[in-house]
Amino acid sequence: MSQALHHDDYLVAEGLILDRLEAELSDLAGLKVLSAADLAGVTEGAQHTPALHVIYMGDAVPGGEQVDEGNYHVLRQRWMVVVAVRNARHQRTGQAAREAAGPLLSRAIQALSGWRPGQGLGSLVRVSAPAPAFTPGGFGYFPLQFETVLMTRAPSVD
Repeated sequence: MSQALHHDDYLVAEGLILDRLEAELSDLAGLKVLSAADLAGVTEGAQHTPALHVIYMGDAVPGGEQVDEGNYHVLRQRWMVVVAVRNARHQRTGQAAREAAGPLLSRAIQALSGWRPGQGLGSLVRVSAPAPAFTPGGFGYFPLQFETVLMTRAPSVD
């Protein structure tokens, strides 16, 4: 496994993912690409659609040879991209929301799968994500989840 170099900003991937999605999907009229901070305090009625929300989902810290007595950790950071759409037709089945989300999901996958956000980060790899959610009013939320490798290094304590 190739290891990424340490990066001083632990959450640097967020801005890079936002920028990538904005650039690669700029031809889609009305689409907004938002961070988790953009969602704070937003009620569903005020939710912009269509939208992509980039959310930090934590990390996985492997043990064994990946850890050197606590000096460094090779982490797998998880980033979720949630496609938010609204279509009031067929609310009970969610069919219209799925039809609206399908092309956006494909474009987001094409933009991010295998893409390396920058120095200090590994290429994004798709991993399992939660199931989609549907709410009254025709809203549908379709999550995609990606991992990137980040190696952190602690200062020497010797």
